[in-house]
Amino acid sequence: FVFHGGSGSDLKDIRQSLEYGVIKMNIDTDTQWSYWSGIRDFESKYRDYLQTQIGNPEGEAKPNKKYYDPRACLRAAEESTVKRLQQCFEDLKCTNICGMGAPGTPENVLGPRRGGLPA
Repeated sequence: FVFHGGSGSDLKDIRQSLEYGVIKMNIDTDTQWSYWSGIRDFESKYRDYLQTQIGNPEGEAKPNKKYYDPRACLRAAEESTVKRLQQCFEDLKCTNICGMGAPGTPENVLGPRRGGLPA
């Protein structure tokens, strides 16, 4: 069984659907919203740094390139989507199953991030 339109459903309804035999739930709307939320929250957090190329609350000569670099807000979008997906997996009781155990910590094979925003 497939749970069509599962995005935004109450956890009680999700868990009940699993008891009825649902093995797949569509979560596209949730992932789209989480991606957008990451971008929206990034803009809100760094709004004062996104108005000009030079000059921000830290000083009128301070550059803002690391804030308006599109990769920065896209990274925030990806991070919020990862969090939402983890919540979906937990809601659907599909974490640490199939004998695979918990996933390891991902590693950046390209080396450390350079010039990134403060965490």
